[in-house]
Amino acid sequence: MIRSLKAAAVATASTVVATAGLVVGTAGAAHATGHGEGFYGVWASGVNVRAGGGEQCYLYPSSANCPTVQTTVSSPAQVWVYCQQEGAQSVGGNPYWVWVLTASGHHGYMAGYYIDNATNWIDGVPDC
Repeated sequence: MIRSLKAAAVATASTVVATAGLVVGTAGAAHATGHGEGFYGVWASGVNVRAGGGEQCYLYPSSANCPTVQTTVSSPAQVWVYCQQEGAQSVGGNPYWVWVLTASGHHGYMAGYYIDNATNWIDGVPDC
């Protein structure tokens, strides 16, 4: 069920991004203070967007549980954040992982630590 919900969310967001004509990486589109699902900036370089590993990846995201690197993103890129959840691995003291869609059309989990937000938890973004 989790996989089908995520697949539906990815399809919906892909349609939204395509029909709105939005370009990931444009200034002003990020929600720097965390106000729900939407575009957020990535502040680091070479950040992995991960998937694979079956149910363990979806339930307990981490680099070990999500071994397949779909793509990498680097600042000043932005990603569409759908949801967040506590993972099996903490990165930089942040235990949350976010399910994202990149400008290249890849989706997967990335460590929430790399999202440009003032706190570990992004206000208004639902649990995965």
